[in-house]
Amino acid sequence: MPNFRIKSFGEFKSPVEQDSAQELDASTLEYIKAELREVAPEMEGFYHDMHENPELGGEEVETGKRIGARLQEMGVEILKEGINGGGLIAIVRGKEGGPTIALRADMDALPIQERAENSPRSKKDGVAHMCGHDIHTASLLGAAHIFKDLAAQEKLDGDVVLVFQPSEEKAHQKASGASRMVARLLQMGYMGEGGKIDAFFGAHVMREMPRGTVNVKEGVQLASSGEVDIKLKTKGGHIMNAFEVPNLHLIFSEITMRLSEVFKPLYEKNEALVASARTAYGGTGYNVLPAEAKATWVVRITSEMWSQMAPDIYRKMQQVVGEVVKKHTDLGDVQVEITPEVGYLPIIHTDPNLVRIADKSSQQMIEGSHNIARLSMAGEDFSHYLVENRGRAIPGVFVMVGGANPEKGIPVGSHHTPDFRVDPESMQDIAGTHVAFTLNAMRYLKDKKIK
Repeated sequence: MPNFRIKSFGEFKSPVEQDSAQELDASTLEYIKAELREVAPEMEGFYHDMHENPELGGEEVETGKRIGARLQEMGVEILKEGINGGGLIAIVRGKEGGPTIALRADMDALPIQERAENSPRSKKDGVAHMCGHDIHTASLLGAAHIFKDLAAQEKLDGDVVLVFQPSEEKAHQKASGASRMVARLLQMGYMGEGGKIDAFFGAHVMREMPRGTVNVKEGVQLASSGEVDIKLKTKGGHIMNAFEVPNLHLIFSEITMRLSEVFKPLYEKNEALVASARTAYGGTGYNVLPAEAKATWVVRITSEMWSQMAPDIYRKMQQVVGEVVKKHTDLGDVQVEITPEVGYLPIIHTDPNLVRIADKSSQQMIEGSHNIARLSMAGEDFSHYLVENRGRAIPGVFVMVGGANPEKGIPVGSHHTPDFRVDPESMQDIAGTHVAFTLNAMRYLKDKKIK
C-alpha cells in the first residue's frame, strides 16, 4: 500500500495564500455563469433521459452510446470508449504545453425500485438512479460544452480529460469501474510515471446537504470501504426442528447483534463503520431451514492508518463469529468461511492548495456557498485515481455538493432509497465548479511549474 504524507502549508509557498492567480476575474465568472444558463436545458434533458433509462454497473452500454453521441455533437474528441461496456475517455484540447486536468463522472444506477411519485422516474423495474450519477454525468457534459467554447476562444490554458466511469456501485462485480479506467489511462500514457494528467477532480451531489452547502477538506475526505463475506454451511432441515439443528437464521441474528455491539463504539467516535445490509439464505421454502447462507459486511475506516486498522477489525470479526458458531455446534456441524476484500481506499487529499482551490471555485460558482469541511463515512472509488500507480500519485480533490432544496419540496435525506431525488439545478452548481476548478487549477499548476 502507498504511504501517504499530508503536506503542511509551511512546506511550500502557496499562490492560493496570496492575492492569487486563482482568483477568476469578474468577466470570466460572468461568462461561465451565462454559459451555464445556456446549457442548463441540455443538461436537464440528458439527465431526464438517463434517469428514465438507467443501467447497472457493467451494463452501461446504451448510456455510453448516448454520452458518446452527445460528445460528438459538441465536437469533443473521444480517446477511448466501450470500457467495461460503456465507459468513455474524451479530451478537450486547450493551449499546448499547459497543465492537464482530469474530471470524472460516474454513470451507473442501482438495483432499487423507484417510488411511483418521483418525476422523472425510471422506466425499468428494479433499476434506478438513486445516488445521483445521472446528475454527475449530465453536469460533466455541460462542463464539456463550456470547455469547448473556451478552447475555441483560446481561453483554456491546457487540456481537459473527461472520464465517464462505469460501475462505481459495483452492482455485479467486486472490482470497481475506477480500477478499469485507471488501467486504460495508464495504457494511454495519461497516468503513471511521466503521465500527462497533473490533477484529478471529482464531484458528488449530496441529498444529505442543502444546495449552497459544500463539503471538502484537507487530508482524509472519505472513508476506505472494504467488505467481509461471512458464509456458513450446515445440514439444514425442517422448520419443526428449528431448535434441534443448527438454525442459520438464529446464528446470523446473533452474529449481527454481537458484531454491532463490538463495533458501534468505533462508529460513535467516527473512526470506523462495521455493518451489514445483506444476508442471503439458500432455499425459498417457508418451512425449510437453509443449509447455507452468506452475509456481506461493509468495513469503512476514516483514518490515514486504515491499512493497519483493517486487519485488526477482520481478526475481531473472526473471533466473534467463531464464538457465536461454537455455541450452536452441539446441535450439529457448522462450517465457517470468512473472506475479506480490501475494496475502496480512502480519499486522501495530499495537496492543500488544490483543496483550497476547490473550495474557492465552489464559492465562485454556487451562490451563498459555505464549506462544512467534514469527514464523511461514505466510500468512493474515486480514490483509485489518487493513489500511486506505476511510480506516480496524481494529486486531486473530491467535493460533495448539496442537492436538497426543502423550499422546492426536495427535503434533506439519504441516498440509495426509493424516494431519492435532488434539485436538478444542482447540475449548474457541479458543472460550474468543474469549470472554475479547472481554470483555477491550471493557473496554479502553471505558476507552480514556473517557480
